[in-house]
Amino acid sequence: MASKKKLRKIGDERREFKSEWTESFAFIANSNGLPTCLIYKEQLANNKKSNVERHFQIKHSQFATTYPIGDLRKKAVKELQESLKKSTTTFYSWLQSANTINIASFLVSQEIAKRGKPFTGVH
Repeated sequence: MASKKKLRKIGDERREFKSEWTESFAFIANSNGLPTCLIYKEQLANNKKSNVERHFQIKHSQFATTYPIGDLRKKAVKELQESLKKSTTTFYSWLQSANTINIASFLVSQEIAKRGKPFTGVH
């Protein structure tokens, strides 16, 4: 019986996000180091240029013609990055405010429980 051949894993290749993909294909690296599309906010599974390029050509051909590589595309990509940053900041502040409300509700419930009063305010 022949020995089994080890299969290659993408993770073993240690691919990294290339900063030139930001301007060329409108992608940034997310917190996991994976490419994320600035236009659709989609995350790709790995850092392969062919996958990033294919996504851009198939889904964003109009973007490529509207903003050819150069100053115009740099400006558009910068605006997309700022938009993404603003939306994530808004989301995290919303999350934080929801957490603050939960903490306040818990503290009120705790005070009511300490005093041995029922939760209903019946006279």
